[in-house]
Amino acid sequence: MSSGAMATREVPAGTAVIVGRQPIVDRDGSVVAFELLYRSPRPDHDAVTGQQMTANVLLGAMSIGVDQLVGRRTMFCNADRSFLLSETPVTLPPDQTVIEVLETVVIDDDVVAACTELVGAGFRLALDDFVWVDGAERLLEIAAFVKIDMQALTRDEVLELAARCRPYGVQMLAEKVETEDDVSWARAHGFELFQGYAIARPALVQGRSIGTSVLTQAKLAATLLTEDLDFEEIEDVLRHEPGLVVQLLQLASIGASRGIRRPVRTVREAMVLLGTARIRQWVALTILNSGSHDTSPDGLATALTRARMCELLARGRGLAEPEYAFTAGLLSSLDLLLGVPAGELAETLEISAELKRAAFDREGEVGALVSEVMGYEEAVHSATGLPADVEADPDATAELDAAAGDAFAWAMPYVSGLAA
Repeated sequence: MSSGAMATREVPAGTAVIVGRQPIVDRDGSVVAFELLYRSPRPDHDAVTGQQMTANVLLGAMSIGVDQLVGRRTMFCNADRSFLLSETPVTLPPDQTVIEVLETVVIDDDVVAACTELVGAGFRLALDDFVWVDGAERLLEIAAFVKIDMQALTRDEVLELAARCRPYGVQMLAEKVETEDDVSWARAHGFELFQGYAIARPALVQGRSIGTSVLTQAKLAATLLTEDLDFEEIEDVLRHEPGLVVQLLQLASIGASRGIRRPVRTVREAMVLLGTARIRQWVALTILNSGSHDTSPDGLATALTRARMCELLARGRGLAEPEYAFTAGLLSSLDLLLGVPAGELAETLEISAELKRAAFDREGEVGALVSEVMGYEEAVHSATGLPADVEADPDATAELDAAAGDAFAWAMPYVSGLAA
């Protein structure tokens, strides 16, 4: 066996991810939706823009997992002007997502066009802290919800504003209801949804994410400057970044419109399904949300070596698609990088069931290959030796040693660059 072919497996947990979540209830008091709110994982975090806040919430929701965060309920997510006009993708299922246009957004042709495009893609629109301004009717014509701040207006002003909105067929949401009297009054005057401290204060939901290196951010940024995206070049960059692979697989699996979910098994399949426009938008989102994440070089070396080893063995043995084996091997190492049990990850990740079974349950041809590579890792680390049937077969031992050595050599230049 190659004594130096594997890096240590002792790695710290991934970077903390925090998303605020405040419930929205109907007239019966049942929770029908949550507003997702930006919360910094560090008290000393520098000030961020509204666009960065939205990007953080979107990627935070992907890291935690939509099912874990809200189940099948609706999500309300804030968007300021810069985000609306940035063409940055909303990486949440359209059929579950409401985009809240903040009250600071000036309504003009560009904003109306951006909102119309979102509605056309299957998202619903809410007008947050709504007050009547010039052009308000242009958004009311395509909005599904209007949120009125119960503390910012007198009750007579609330009634007058609600009366002007109702002809547009929107659902009325009373926000910042701070007392039971606020709730009762709003219910009595025709409001259908309610949000505020009288219902519940925002709660924090935590998860873990794998940071992206500055090196990768620079390479991805460079791809935005090229007229024609080179999928092969992007794939080569992404294969070194487990966190981005997970994001890409989940984004493609969720579907581009109306919540259609599609089975995606490889990085290339995900890129083809998303297309160049969505790839550019997603790259922009990851760079916008880059922050200061730390990734353990040792943990990354383990993940990349395992994935590459699975790929090489699959190619050499003619098993399945080598790229599929690579993806399964990479996902199987997420528990090491994130410090989260594999079973939890399998429940959280929005990826194909087949890929989950191979990566986490070790089922099928590729799953057995992942299990074999992990057994080899364990033998190297513990010095207990390979299984008897493998040790008895010099060719099998040589094949594993060669694959491990080649995989380690492929991973280490990138890992060394990260450490430097």
